[in-house]
Amino acid sequence: MSSLRGKILTTYSFSKAVLLIFAGVVFADLYYLRTQIVAGESVHAFREASAEIRREEKNLFLYHEMSNIDQVHKQLEAAAAALHTGERAFSGIATSKELKRADQLLQLYDVHFQQYAALEPDARTDRQRVIRKLGRELSDLAEDFSRRERNELANAVQVAGRTLMATFLTVLLLGIGSAFFMVRQVVRPLRKLELQLDALAEGHEQQLTLPSQDQEIQSFVHHFNAMLQRLRVQQNQLRHHEKAAALGVLVSGVAHELNNPLSNISTSVQLLMEDGETADPALRRQWLSHIDGESERARRIVRRLLDSVRQPKLHQQEHNIYDLIQASLNLVKRQLPSSVAVHFGASPDRTLWADRERIHQVFINLLKNAADAGATQITINAFETSWQDSMPSSTDHLVGDISPVSHADSVLHIQIDDNGPGIEPSHLAQIFNPFFTTHSAGDGTGLGLYLVEEIISEHYGCIAAENLPEGGTRFSIWLPLGNTQEVA
Repeated sequence: MSSLRGKILTTYSFSKAVLLIFAGVVFADLYYLRTQIVAGESVHAFREASAEIRREEKNLFLYHEMSNIDQVHKQLEAAAAALHTGERAFSGIATSKELKRADQLLQLYDVHFQQYAALEPDARTDRQRVIRKLGRELSDLAEDFSRRERNELANAVQVAGRTLMATFLTVLLLGIGSAFFMVRQVVRPLRKLELQLDALAEGHEQQLTLPSQDQEIQSFVHHFNAMLQRLRVQQNQLRHHEKAAALGVLVSGVAHELNNPLSNISTSVQLLMEDGETADPALRRQWLSHIDGESERARRIVRRLLDSVRQPKLHQQEHNIYDLIQASLNLVKRQLPSSVAVHFGASPDRTLWADRERIHQVFINLLKNAADAGATQITINAFETSWQDSMPSSTDHLVGDISPVSHADSVLHIQIDDNGPGIEPSHLAQIFNPFFTTHSAGDGTGLGLYLVEEIISEHYGCIAAENLPEGGTRFSIWLPLGNTQEVA
């Protein structure tokens, strides 16, 4: 079975081998050039010795100093030594006939110079012409050898350069090929795995599939899917426990809320049963009225409980914001004490996609809560703004999903202020919980603000409560402006 580790190690080893080959080619080229340069030194020495011979020859013929003959002899020996020690270099730039001729010229040159010293001055003129002729031939041959050697060295440099360039291009192409191999065999499967993880996070997939046959990826996918399965089992167990806990809270809340009216009904029934027909008719009517009132109270508790859990389908339409809020106030004013004054201030000339009845319920619950808490002045203001410009300094007591509001181009920001006693700081984090109430037993169900939060969340908004510095409470509501059906 293939593995990512094996592919990475193979690619790494291959790249190192290619680099070693490249280094070997560079070293071979440098060694070749060094050999050519060292070999060329013999040709250079032969040329220099030939030039010195001609110089000593001219000095001898001009100044007739016999000591120059010894210098010529030394240079002839140096030229012969260079010719023989650099035989390999000379064989690459000259034919065997030319090399044999160079050796003959050196010998003839030496013989004629030795004979020149023994001749009488009058007899030396003819020998000078012969020596000069030999010298010119030797000099021309040395220059020719030197020119060929320079051309040979230039060719060697060109060959080395082309070899290095070809090797470099080969290494580059192999490197690109290795990169493509790594992308195809390693990076691409990991990218597919990443896309599957994204799809899994968004809920489009239930488990990972194998994007590769590599051992490491197969092991990861197997263990990841096993972990997902264990998480699903744990989530199912947790969901079961949460349902049991929620059911317990629900039963506890219902029992608490229904206990008072049922106790009152039971007391009235017992009194009726004990006194029977002998009871005063007026007292009997009072007990029966009490039973009827407490039964109606229990029915209201059950109805509000059903409203909080059945989540009816929204019927959203465009409503003018001012008209929507004003209609809510008209409905709730009849249910508020006459001592409570409600002032509706600023409102944007915009429309809001909303369920009219559900939004009415929000204002009814908030205003009745404020009045029940002791507020006598309630002020409502609505603004068109953005989340960045209106977001609270602290989100500790904010409920609802802020994502739709924060991504909306503009939002409706509603502030409901009252001059009541405020909310206990320890209660701010609990007021939107179901069945939480600060009223005495029988005076409230604890579902009013819970329903408010549910309705605001249904409209993709959020709500927060805070105590005002000057006293009283402020409820702030943020709703995205535009067709919130598109958000869904």
